[in-house]
Amino acid sequence: MQDKHLSPLSFLPHYADIPVAMFLASFIADPIHLNGYQLGTVFVIITVIWDILAYRCFTYSIEDKQILIKKGVIFKKVIHIPYARIQSIEHSQFFLFKPFDVEKLQINNASKSGSHNQVVLSAVKTYVGAILEEKHKKYQNQAVVEEVVEHPEVEKINDKAEEEAIKDNDYAQYKISTKDIALYTFTSFRVFIKMLLIVHITNGAVLDFAISIYQKAFGSNMVSLIAFSIMVIIIALLLSFIYTMFQFYDFTLVKEGKYLEYEKGLFTRNKVRLSTDRIQSVLVEQNLMGKLLKIMTVKIIMASDGNDEESSQAVVLPILNSHKYTEMMNDFFEWIPLKTVEKFNSRKRSIWLFFRNFDWILLIIPIVIYFVGWTTLSDSLVVIGVFTFFYTLGNAYFKCRVTSIGLTGDTKDDYLVVSNGFLFKQRTYYVGWHEIQSMRFESSVFMKKNNLAHIVIRIRKGDSAQTAAVHYIDYNGAQKIYDWYRQ
Repeated sequence: MQDKHLSPLSFLPHYADIPVAMFLASFIADPIHLNGYQLGTVFVIITVIWDILAYRCFTYSIEDKQILIKKGVIFKKVIHIPYARIQSIEHSQFFLFKPFDVEKLQINNASKSGSHNQVVLSAVKTYVGAILEEKHKKYQNQAVVEEVVEHPEVEKINDKAEEEAIKDNDYAQYKISTKDIALYTFTSFRVFIKMLLIVHITNGAVLDFAISIYQKAFGSNMVSLIAFSIMVIIIALLLSFIYTMFQFYDFTLVKEGKYLEYEKGLFTRNKVRLSTDRIQSVLVEQNLMGKLLKIMTVKIIMASDGNDEESSQAVVLPILNSHKYTEMMNDFFEWIPLKTVEKFNSRKRSIWLFFRNFDWILLIIPIVIYFVGWTTLSDSLVVIGVFTFFYTLGNAYFKCRVTSIGLTGDTKDDYLVVSNGFLFKQRTYYVGWHEIQSMRFESSVFMKKNNLAHIVIRIRKGDSAQTAAVHYIDYNGAQKIYDWYRQ
């Protein structure tokens, strides 16, 4: 397949360039005393011509050992991506593309050059993705194929029997339900964070509008205020549920052999096939609400060329009940030992240390009040200070309870289990010795005097690294972990 152009449907996303060009023209026209409409027309024409030239200059070739990309209007660029370097191929199909059998492909490779070298085929026929997947899979199994060629006398088992063996031993499936999506929404606090961001970005305009509606419809007594607040929270949760439904609609995870494949999305169907050999770490997240309901989320951290969440940190099990944890982990990540032979927790007195590391900022409040005097601002500062005090005290207790580090064995084939907490969310990393980029042992003079130490490890994530750290654990325990890594 030599020098193929993208589908003409690749122009569809570029329609957004036209209003951008018009807005830019209106912004520039007044200072230089030009007609905004005429300048906007010129900008639109230039934008359309540029998009056409970029389309004509972009070609891709699927060769035996690599995919070749040629692009660039003024400065020509040729990108070679051997199938050996491909980490994963992400398929995205917008619902308008489905009747035309066209999809978007994002090819993540194993380089660390950054997302500017990430290859995206914005609109190609679906058979192109199938060919790439087959070639990528063929390369991954090249060693097995060569072994069969060198030993043709070896008798092959029946194909149906082989398929049944794979299905019985190396096949697992997870499918999300509407109830799971509702739980995922309910246990996620991002809806409230987004509400605060909207209020902040609009300089309080949204909040003022909501307050005006409340005063006109309900009055100003405390009961109506509570009722209105509950109604707002319900609406926010409903909107968040709809967004989550669009994102995780018909989410399906399948494990077949050494491959994981997940598919999700309502308006845009996303499908990714990953080799388990490429997984850098398995991450289990559980916030405070999840602990109460005994549910958690499982993600995998990948080494890919992109730095976005979809390619470098994929959600593979959005909702997992605690009583099914061992069963599901054994089904999808059977190579990870779940039991630790040695485990070291943070000291109980570390609650004070976790609390102290942040709450020294509260000393600013009395200093400000001393110099400014007692004003309306002081009242707000005191309220913020009291809230921050109790919030960080609870967070310090939570971090102390969940912080731990353990080993599943004492060899290089064993795993490190790192658990820490931040903002009432527990994160547990399962990391193999070979996937650790670096480990740092920290212990100041004062910490060593109190027999305390930190362990900080770096795991490759996307084109950067994920840091997993445990603080204020026993010095001797931290030394054992460090010695295990240095072997």
